[in-house]
Amino acid sequence: MELTIIMYALAIAGAVSIADTRVVVRAPSSSCLTPAVLDAGTNVWTNRALHPDPYYREKVEKAAGTIKDVELREKASKIADIGTFVWLKTNNDIQDLAKVASAVPCDHILGLVLDNLPYKGPVQNGEFKNETLVQYQASYIDPIAEVIRASSNTAFAVIVEPRAFPNYFNETGASDNLAKSYRENVPYALKTLNLPNVITYLDVGNSNSVDWDRLRNVTAKEAIAIYKAAGSPSQFRGFSTNVANFNAWDLSPGEFVYGDDSRYIRPQNEQHFVRILSEALQKNGLPSTATHAIMDTSRSGVFGLRVSWDDWCNVNGAGLGARPTPKTGDERLDAFVWVKHPGESDGGSDPTELPRDPFCAKEDAFKPSPATGIWHQAYFEMLVSNARPSL
Repeated sequence: MELTIIMYALAIAGAVSIADTRVVVRAPSSSCLTPAVLDAGTNVWTNRALHPDPYYREKVEKAAGTIKDVELREKASKIADIGTFVWLKTNNDIQDLAKVASAVPCDHILGLVLDNLPYKGPVQNGEFKNETLVQYQASYIDPIAEVIRASSNTAFAVIVEPRAFPNYFNETGASDNLAKSYRENVPYALKTLNLPNVITYLDVGNSNSVDWDRLRNVTAKEAIAIYKAAGSPSQFRGFSTNVANFNAWDLSPGEFVYGDDSRYIRPQNEQHFVRILSEALQKNGLPSTATHAIMDTSRSGVFGLRVSWDDWCNVNGAGLGARPTPKTGDERLDAFVWVKHPGESDGGSDPTELPRDPFCAKEDAFKPSPATGIWHQAYFEMLVSNARPSL
């Protein structure tokens, strides 16, 4: 069974061109004869492994094949079999989802990322277009739900709209349009995808997205309001953190904290953050079973590289982090997972090219780097070489 994907040709040195690629969706090792039923009151990751994204697998296999150093090539090749989330950004992604879902073994779970919320990007305060609600709900969420219902023997874990909550919550990042879009669309997604073979996680950013220590109860109430607007969905498990970021799980003192007794506005690591938010959610009335988290550790292998905690783009010197596992050492954290696809660029470093983001041209960002989502061979090889633990 095959899927067809077309990638943009890369225009800068150090990038690999992978065009008109035929992605082979491998057949499952065994057939699932009964529907997948997930108990959102338990940690489903303890008996299901994160399924590898076949699109990303193909990119990795091609990229590894171009590496001349034998040891590095062997390490890079291992990444093809590591579970990664599937990002759903376009209608083509949704159309291909059914084929991907049909090849998921019974002991795996297919991770999905919803990443299409209107007004989530740069602030847009013009007239709100009501048709964006219809487009998101009827043309994006509903088709995804249809595929999931038709794939009843496959288990799914869904992350809802990375980066949206901090932008929605922070006064400096939110717009009236984003607020309306978030309040209407995110509850709709949670409610529509409240299916027996799905668990959902609301993305909330990471430890440095909000002043969580001071605003813990306010942010918790906002998240609970979204949960209640969705009808208090039974398959809601909690929240996701550090998606596409570089933060540490339990580094202490934290990367930007210079002593155990330092006063820090933001939690010093993701574990501290998860504990703060989980406790605040419970204190403000959310069921304890709905206050768990998953953390993206795909690029959290090396620390002390960033000039600022807010730097997020192609951090130079970064390395692959902990592989997907439910063994986190903290019952609040269900699993370490790979959400971001290591090797796909965060953004272009050339300030004269569009699209551009000033963070991608900062002193701690890898240069040169291609535009967002384009394969970045040199950065991929660096991540593999700096992996902690080593591959």
